[in-house]
Amino acid sequence: MPLIEVGSQADFADSLLSREMKDYRQMSRAELLAWIAQLKSRHARRSQRQRRQVSEALAESAERLRAILHTAVEGIITINDHGLIESANPAAERIFGYEASELVGQNVSLLMPPPHRAAHDGYLANYLRTGQARIIGIGREVSGQRKDGSLFPLDLSVSEVKLKDRTLFTGFIRDLTARKEAEKVLTHYAALVESSDDAIIGKTLDGYVTSWNHGAETIFGYTSSEMIGRHISILIPDERLGEEPVILDQVRRGESVDHYETVRRCKDGRLIDISVTVSPIRNAQGAIIGASKLARDITGRKQLERQILEVSDREQRRIGHDLHDGLCQHLAGIELMSQVLEKKLKPRSKEGAARAADIARHVRDAIGQTRALARGLSPVTLESEGLASALQEQALTMERMFGVECEFDCDAQVAIPNHAMATHLFRLAQEAISNAVKHGRATKISIHLKSDPGRIYLGISDNGSGFAPEKLAPANGMGLRIMKFRAGMIGGGLTIERNAQGGMVVMCSAPVPAAAAQD
Repeated sequence: MPLIEVGSQADFADSLLSREMKDYRQMSRAELLAWIAQLKSRHARRSQRQRRQVSEALAESAERLRAILHTAVEGIITINDHGLIESANPAAERIFGYEASELVGQNVSLLMPPPHRAAHDGYLANYLRTGQARIIGIGREVSGQRKDGSLFPLDLSVSEVKLKDRTLFTGFIRDLTARKEAEKVLTHYAALVESSDDAIIGKTLDGYVTSWNHGAETIFGYTSSEMIGRHISILIPDERLGEEPVILDQVRRGESVDHYETVRRCKDGRLIDISVTVSPIRNAQGAIIGASKLARDITGRKQLERQILEVSDREQRRIGHDLHDGLCQHLAGIELMSQVLEKKLKPRSKEGAARAADIARHVRDAIGQTRALARGLSPVTLESEGLASALQEQALTMERMFGVECEFDCDAQVAIPNHAMATHLFRLAQEAISNAVKHGRATKISIHLKSDPGRIYLGISDNGSGFAPEKLAPANGMGLRIMKFRAGMIGGGLTIERNAQGGMVVMCSAPVPAAAAQD
């Protein structure tokens, strides 16, 4: 049977477009009218369904748009071509402090400070007349005014929407207050960093420099352009290259390095004393991404401390010489006089002679103690025979004075021709031994002097009860500070640890002076 097409695909997309039917010439007029009525009914139902679907789609789109406007972080305000506000989303309410109901119908200039408030309608009229935009389609930073009268910075971008019968303008507003405050703080801190006399350096966890302030340029002599991107090891003397990996490992663990005193090399080759504080740099998620180093040049302070210590050492040697050459001689004279007196009293008074002998004996003991004190203040063997002999004599003196077992162990090849270094090591050993006896109540002390190629090691261990490092001296740990300072004076390091067998172990490691290394 033939197919008859009715309508077109644009009007009938379903099976109504192509139907199987009888030849219309064989249909009666009534049948043909009924068939046409049926087609109209089906078409009406389909059109109604399409209109409902379109309506639902428009409602859904409108609801989605309302949800977007309601949840948007940016303030969104719509105005007409007269500058009157037609809508404002919740973000705009929060930004300006108005309820939407307070804004709708008001001129948008309400949200602007003078002089823009008075000029805004003129700006809008000029744009509608000439098409020349100042903000529309461009966007820029402007000032806004809140309900409470306070002014604040905002980023404003405006888009134009042309409808059939009118034009609307939509403003997208971002409050820049927090960002501007952050920029202000960053600018302030950047100025502080740049104006600091201390070197403030940023570096990666691999040690490559990322920032370099004016203070760093002044202290080390390198400009920012010379250092950024280079490894920090360019500042480190060869004998101290092992320090940087230890510091970076500590930073990776989230730990800081506080006031670490060391030596660094300047661009002109000079070595300077610096105090370093290194802290981790974290990103917004808290992950450690680098290190911040603050370095202060303490060369002047170190030189002053060195001079004070040298004066102190000279004064100790002078007092030792005076005790040995002066007081000991006077005491020796008193001892001789007591012995003469004993001989004179012996025929006449045995009791008087015995007392004179006691006096002579006590004076003799005083002479021994004074000589031991003089040797401690000014060890003659340190000057004449070297550090090893002076430490051996110190061990014997401690046994004699305090009744403790004190042994000395030394490599045969240890030689320190640098008298200043030998003096610092001897004084350091004196302090450690004194602490072991006074604070640790040790009965056995061991002194070790060893050497490796290019390095010297001095160790003092004891079997005492142990003591906290802060109790090494009553005056705020002065003894410990002096020991650390003496170690630093010779370019070495000092460690104080508890001995696994009881007591304490004090270890000083220092590089061999150039003259000794060549020998």
